[in-house]
Amino acid sequence: MAIGVSLNGDNFEQVLYNKEDAFEQLIAQNAQTIFGDKAIYIDTKKKVNTSSLGGTIPDGFLIDMSDSDDPQFYLVEVELQSHDFFNHIFPQITKFFAFYRDSKQRQKLIDAIFRLFRENANLENKIRESIGSREIYKFLKDMLDDSQNILIIIDGPKAEFKEIIDTYTDTWAKMVKVEIVNHFRQNNNDIITVEPPLQNLSFEDAITLLPEKEKPESFKYTEEFHLQDRPSEIVAIYKKLQQTFINTKETLRFNPTKYYIGVLDTKQIAYIQLQKKKIRLIVLMTEKEVQKILGSEHNNIRSHSESIRRYWGGNSPNCSVEIVDANHWDEIRRLIEQLVKKYE
Repeated sequence: MAIGVSLNGDNFEQVLYNKEDAFEQLIAQNAQTIFGDKAIYIDTKKKVNTSSLGGTIPDGFLIDMSDSDDPQFYLVEVELQSHDFFNHIFPQITKFFAFYRDSKQRQKLIDAIFRLFRENANLENKIRESIGSREIYKFLKDMLDDSQNILIIIDGPKAEFKEIIDTYTDTWAKMVKVEIVNHFRQNNNDIITVEPPLQNLSFEDAITLLPEKEKPESFKYTEEFHLQDRPSEIVAIYKKLQQTFINTKETLRFNPTKYYIGVLDTKQIAYIQLQKKKIRLIVLMTEKEVQKILGSEHNNIRSHSESIRRYWGGNSPNCSVEIVDANHWDEIRRLIEQLVKKYE
């Protein structure tokens, strides 16, 4: 069913796509609008030979450079809501899992992307803006070793996504993200909507737009889900962080969900996200409050955009602290103590 958008009194009608090729072209031609200035999107259908990657070709490659210390790589698959999930979408995504697991195929992928950067000055200049003088090939190899994601872009929600992601927690839940992209037009004017934006994919995707029909996530996701496949150094930091919370107040509870481990007192006061190279601790405190406590500046503090702030805390202020090691742990301990005290 088509929907409409009104902007400044003008009514825009939804453009409905019946052919996947046309929808793919919309994504490729509007990549900067859809993914943002910090992302690099490569339309693979025109630029990569199918045989060079063993016959497994996604619709695009996406490099998200919004966090230059932790770039994220995505194989992008563009689909239509009308496509059959189990006969069309599911088999294609399953091929990508096998592709990522095959070290020879990953090496072919790195080689193919490197060639694209060497052959296209615009692409090379864009990556240089983010990585500086670092060697492009080494950057690509390190990124693919640490980041193996799949992004499905579709023109409407499909209930099957949630069922499969909740079932296959080691593959679909960890690696697959879903974005809904819609196109609206009024005469020669266009509006493109993206839900959720790329910057929000680390903690939500389009399946969260569907109503919950089963038991809460806390029954499906465990602490082990988040610790699995993480480096031992990151696991050790998490255990130390968890113990610091407990030492501060032993009645605190930890609630694992798909995207984070929540820390609860009488309300949720913090969120923990484990990544390959660091832990992101989201605290319900202002950035200024956190800066006063973390005086050494050893742990990076990241402010949140309005949409991310609302996601984590609603009307409550919040920011993120990136923990890469256990140095200056006395500051982390003081931060946790002040956080718990604030919400007692």
